[in-house]
Amino acid sequence: MCDKSDIIECQRTLRLLEMLRRTHYELVQENGQRRLTAPEVARGEQRRAKGAEVFLGRLPRDCYEDELMPILEQVGRLVELRLMLDFSGSTRGYAFALYEESQIARKACILLDGYEIRPGHHIGVVKSMDNCRLFFGGVPKTKTKPEFIEELTKLLDGIVDIYLYPSAYDRNLNRGFIFVEFTDHRAAAMARRKLIPGKVTLWDHEIAVDWADPEPGDPIDETIMETVTALFVRNLTLDMSQQKVREIFYRYTNVPILKLKKINHFAFIHYENRKAAQTVMDIMQRSGSIIEKEGWEIRWAKPIGASKILERQRHIREAVENRDGGQTTKNSSPKQVQKKKRCSKTLMKMQDDENVYIAQMKVLQNFVKERFDATCTFNFVPVSNSQDFVGRIIIQRDQMLLYELQGEPMASKCKAMSAASVKMYQYLTSTLANHVPQPFEQYYVEPEVAVPIFSSNLAIGVPMTQN
Repeated sequence: MCDKSDIIECQRTLRLLEMLRRTHYELVQENGQRRLTAPEVARGEQRRAKGAEVFLGRLPRDCYEDELMPILEQVGRLVELRLMLDFSGSTRGYAFALYEESQIARKACILLDGYEIRPGHHIGVVKSMDNCRLFFGGVPKTKTKPEFIEELTKLLDGIVDIYLYPSAYDRNLNRGFIFVEFTDHRAAAMARRKLIPGKVTLWDHEIAVDWADPEPGDPIDETIMETVTALFVRNLTLDMSQQKVREIFYRYTNVPILKLKKINHFAFIHYENRKAAQTVMDIMQRSGSIIEKEGWEIRWAKPIGASKILERQRHIREAVENRDGGQTTKNSSPKQVQKKKRCSKTLMKMQDDENVYIAQMKVLQNFVKERFDATCTFNFVPVSNSQDFVGRIIIQRDQMLLYELQGEPMASKCKAMSAASVKMYQYLTSTLANHVPQPFEQYYVEPEVAVPIFSSNLAIGVPMTQN
C-alpha cells in the first residue's frame, strides 16, 4: 500500500510528464542539477542570450519545475530552467531561469522578486552573474593566440574567443595569462568543472584555472549601458601616442572623435552620440580590422558610478586637508586652524554631493535622449517657509510635455536634484521602459506614484510654457 509521500511523488511525476508533453521541453539530470530546456535551444537552433538569466532563491525544498515554470512563463518566453538538487533528489532551495532576452530577465526581477509562491512563502529573484569567461594563469609566454585555440579546443567545448595580451615591452611575448570566453555561463562552468579536479598542464606548464574576476566598479544597468557613447580600447603599446590612436581610429572609420584619452596601454574614445560610437564598434569588430591585426580589444566603456566619484572626491579632500595643514603657520591660532579644517570639509562635502547629482542627471539625460528622443529640464524650487528645496524635472519633445516630476523636500539643492533624478529614472526604467508616449497622452509623476492622464482635447500634447 502506497504511503502519502509516494502518492505526492507520483502526482508530481504526472504533472512533470504533462508539462513536457505540452511544451516539448527536454528534461535532463546531471551534475547535481536538472535542466529543463526549450526545444530550439536543445537542438542548437537558438543560442542562450547573455544577461538573460535570473537567480531564484528561497524556494521551498519540495518545489519543482511543474510549479515554477507556469509562474516564470507569465513574464516571458523561458528557454531554460536549472534546478539545483542534492543527493536525495530534493531541491537545494534555489534555481536559475534563462529567458529569451535580457529585457525579459530584468522584467522578471521586478515582477517576481518577493512573489508569494505559497501562502506566507515569498521567493527572491535577482539577476544572475552571467560570467562566461575563465582565467588561465601561468601559461607559456611564447605561445600565440592560434596555438592556444588549437590546444584548448582539444580539451574543452564551447570556446568562443581567447584574449591574450602581449607584453607591453616585447610584443612577441604574452603576459603569462589568458582569458577564455565561452558561449554561455553553463559552458564555462562545465569547462571549469572539468579542469579543476586535477592539475592542468599545457605544453608541460602547470596552469591555474579559475573564474575571471568581474570588472571592478558598480554594477551598471543594461539600460544605462545602451546609452554609452564612449569606447574602451585595451592592449595598446606603451610608446603609442594619444594622437596616433586618434589618427588610426579616424583613418579606419572616418567618424569624428569628440574626445580621446590614452592611459598606459588603454584608451577611452568618446563620440558625439550612440550612433557614431556604434558605427565605429561595428567597423572595428569586422574580420581583418586593425583591432584584430594589432591584437587590441575594444568594448563599450562603463560609466563612472557614484561610488567611484565619491572615492575620487575623498582622495581630493585628503589632499586638500594635507595641503592646508602644511600651509598653517606658527602664528595661526587653534581656532583659525579648526575653522580652516571645517571650511575644507564643508567644501569637499559640497563637491561630493555636486558630482554625484551631476552624474545622476547625466545618466537620466542620456537615457531620455536615447529612449524617447526627448530632453530634460532641471530646476531647483525653494520650499516656502522653509530652508529646503525640491528638485523639478521636465521631459519634453518638440515643445510637448511628456513627463513632469517634483521631488520631495531636501536640505540642499544637490540632495533635492539627486533624489528627483533617481526617482524619475527608476520610474522610467521600471514602468515605462518599453513604452513610448503617444500624442494625446501625458504623465505627471508624483513623488511616490505616476498617474497617466488622457485628454481628448490635447492637440499633439501640451505646449511648454516658460517659467
